[in-house]
Amino acid sequence: MRFLRLGTAGLRGETGSGLNPQYAINFSSAFGTYTDGGVVVVGRDTRISSGMLYHAVISSLLSCGCKVFDAGICPAPMLQFLIPYLDAQGGIMIGAGHHPANWNALVPLDSCGAYLNSVQVQELLDIYHSNKYACQPWNKTGSVEMVGSDAADAYLDAICANINTGLIASGNYTVIADFCNGSGSLLADKLSARLGIRLISLNNELSGVLPHDPEPRPRSSTQVRSIMEPLKGDVGFVFNSDMSRLAVVSDNGETLSEELSFPLVADHVLEKAGSGQTVVTNTCTTRTLDDIVKHHNCHLVKTRVGQAYVLDSMLEHDAIMGGDGSGSVVLRGSVNGYDGFAAMALILESMAEHQCSSSGLVKRLPRYWINKKKISCMAVNAYSRIRELRNFYPDARVSEEDGFRFDWDDGWVHLRSSATEPVIRMIVAWKTREEAEDRAVEIRGAMERRGGS
Repeated sequence: MRFLRLGTAGLRGETGSGLNPQYAINFSSAFGTYTDGGVVVVGRDTRISSGMLYHAVISSLLSCGCKVFDAGICPAPMLQFLIPYLDAQGGIMIGAGHHPANWNALVPLDSCGAYLNSVQVQELLDIYHSNKYACQPWNKTGSVEMVGSDAADAYLDAICANINTGLIASGNYTVIADFCNGSGSLLADKLSARLGIRLISLNNELSGVLPHDPEPRPRSSTQVRSIMEPLKGDVGFVFNSDMSRLAVVSDNGETLSEELSFPLVADHVLEKAGSGQTVVTNTCTTRTLDDIVKHHNCHLVKTRVGQAYVLDSMLEHDAIMGGDGSGSVVLRGSVNGYDGFAAMALILESMAEHQCSSSGLVKRLPRYWINKKKISCMAVNAYSRIRELRNFYPDARVSEEDGFRFDWDDGWVHLRSSATEPVIRMIVAWKTREEAEDRAVEIRGAMERRGGS
């Protein structure tokens, strides 16, 4: 079965059977045409297939007359920083972040370094489907220039500009971080030196082999947990392969749900900022965030799932921060995208400011049990299968903002078609583990009884 998706998150799919060089050439040619042969920054992750796609992307952009800044292997948030830093018209990130090793993606970015909004995406897709690209004659093809070595320092300086690095250093923290053999390991030592921490890195080889599921979740955090006690770690972090998401392991060895990463950062940021701030998240983020925002007398805006929707809503509401339950955080005035390095630094700053252990920070948060499942389903069938459950819970409050969400006083169930995989994503959140698990089994059984994929 061929898996290929084209939409707001770019072009992504299973390499070979879905995403291949021809698709990459057409998509990159469309993007080069979309930027009118402008300046484009290209970066990639460590996946084995990224090198193949890199050559297809570069040659296509050159054929459109683009000047290409080659950032090489580069974390996604650093690439998003570099686009406005280099005054480029856009960028393409080659990398699939949280997807399995056999997947890859081409993610288009605008001149601010953000995901394209719905209008921009539609314009790009119109060009892509027209198959009419701005191929230049031999003497007007573009050029390639490597990004300078100072670019990484500029990105890290931007992160640290809003962080009390001296306060973090005073904590003498031992931090254990799992980089999933991804691009984040390139900058880990430089950032740890700025923060004054003792960093112990796991899975920091640029081998292209992902050592475990790259989606930061408790099941991906076992390696970090196993060495927290013997190495006397103060906190552990587990990143996806492109540094846009993170999960936390506390000093007592608890592998926290990735849903708690954003609330941990939000609790710290809002405490410093004061009341009246606006925070943006999506419709299926933990209620822990709702409680934190309410505690600080701030306002929470909810939008559809997707980085582009969160960023658009942040601009609309002048929000101080955004993020979601995947372990993603973005701050106003910082990189225009989810940044795992920045989130890590803020959690360390919170520990230092409160003179509190990582487990102590977690105790400050209200907790809900989260159960996440994927149900295999092709996109063409997903909506109808979800809609069949519209009246499954007549006692629930129902929202159709993004898929279907059923709400009760003690918890909620959310179902939506994935924008990046051929699955239906189901999230159940409840005050008790038993109820969360029972609801998840109930919903999954109901969908499977209806059959078909």
